Amino acid sequence: MTTTTSYQQKAKEALTLSMPIIAGQLGQVLMGFFDTVQIGGLGHEYIAASGFANGLYWMIILLGMGILYAVSPLVSKAFGEQKAYRSIGVLQASLLVSVVLTFIFTGLIHLMATHIEILKHTEVDNRLGAAFLNTVNYSTGFVFFFMAGKQFLDGMGHTKVGMYITLVGLVLNYFLNDTLIYGKYGMPAWGIEGAAMANSISRGLMAVAIFVYIWRNKQVAALWQTYRAHRENPIDFVKPILVIGVPAGLQFFWEVAAFNAGQIMSGWISVEAEAAHMIAIGLASITFMVLSGVAHAGTIMVGYSFGAKNKEEIRRSGQVILLITLSIEIIFAVLFFAFRHQLPEIYTQESSVIGIASTMLVFAALFQLSDGMQAAGAGLLRGMHDVKYPAAIAFVCYWLVMIPTGYVLAFTFGLGLRGIWIGFLVGLTLAAVAMLLRFNRAVQRLPF
Repeated sequence: MTTTTSYQQKAKEALTLSMPIIAGQLGQVLMGFFDTVQIGGLGHEYIAASGFANGLYWMIILLGMGILYAVSPLVSKAFGEQKAYRSIGVLQASLLVSVVLTFIFTGLIHLMATHIEILKHTEVDNRLGAAFLNTVNYSTGFVFFFMAGKQFLDGMGHTKVGMYITLVGLVLNYFLNDTLIYGKYGMPAWGIEGAAMANSISRGLMAVAIFVYIWRNKQVAALWQTYRAHRENPIDFVKPILVIGVPAGLQFFWEVAAFNAGQIMSGWISVEAEAAHMIAIGLASITFMVLSGVAHAGTIMVGYSFGAKNKEEIRRSGQVILLITLSIEIIFAVLFFAFRHQLPEIYTQESSVIGIASTMLVFAALFQLSDGMQAAGAGLLRGMHDVKYPAAIAFVCYWLVMIPTGYVLAFTFGLGLRGIWIGFLVGLTLAAVAMLLRFNRAVQRLPF
């Protein structure tokens, strides 16, 4: 009875933590979804271009965002060790890291926009994509600072704050898209640059909002007082963030860059194939945010138990997170398969694009299972500060297996877009198996 109750409590804890994170992350990805849907009124070539540019932007910036994913496990570990005041040092260090990341990644995105033609897409893709990147680049610093604040609060267990702010930002972004893309309420019509401008304004206000909350929170104020009494140097917390965050960031980068490579390859097939790919991968990204939210809850739960040096709680947290992930994956797989013809119509009425996208959703239904499990495994390992192996697994599975397999099947064997998606399925399945084996072995080797 005790074990059953414990698992029930863990499941309740996982859902309590993950639901707000899921809602917040869905809000983030839904910004891209509404960008695509609202831009879609300009034509399917705009859908392709916005997906191309957005993919490049997130491919680059997620390396930096992944570094800040170290904040929540460090904060939850501090609470587990009964040294919660140290979370303030982690917050200060994350702000310093965010400043550096802003300079680095703003420059990288500018370079990508300037030399976008090296990716060998159409002239329309290059022109519209560069315009989008140059404008959305104004939001890069806001993305990092919001992520730092959100990860700090998530690590404390205050996961609802990021959710509420993100959902308000989503509504604001939708309104600004409608205004700036098509030129309403006396504003000029800026087309695809209007969507990028809407993103920048929304993200800026979100970053301000989350830090207003942090500075006014009474628990944070109490932690500040205790932290000052211990006189710890915030610079000392930069190294732990980088030690965990750089490999974690590389893991995110390898994965997102690989999927973006698939997007680039789809553009070599045809504009219709690229638009269909963007629709299918956009829908898969929405469901992945749900699975990623559960994985992030696993990071927090395992991080707390890791700080408390409780192996059994780490094991139970992992088992519960994996079971919840599997249940959600099955539901999404069924929905994708059942509504594969209807879902693409949300984006476009082009029959050729809808036909291709509906076929890709069959593959998306299949790789839901693998995608969720590899995300859950990586999240659990991150809570134990085990990040180097997941980064290596991601590189091998995505860049040495997934992308070469997709390329050969698509262009050598003539399977086209289907070949790229079969490559996705193969790479994700290998990553899922490797991540779960690593988690099981890492728990067994814990010294406590």
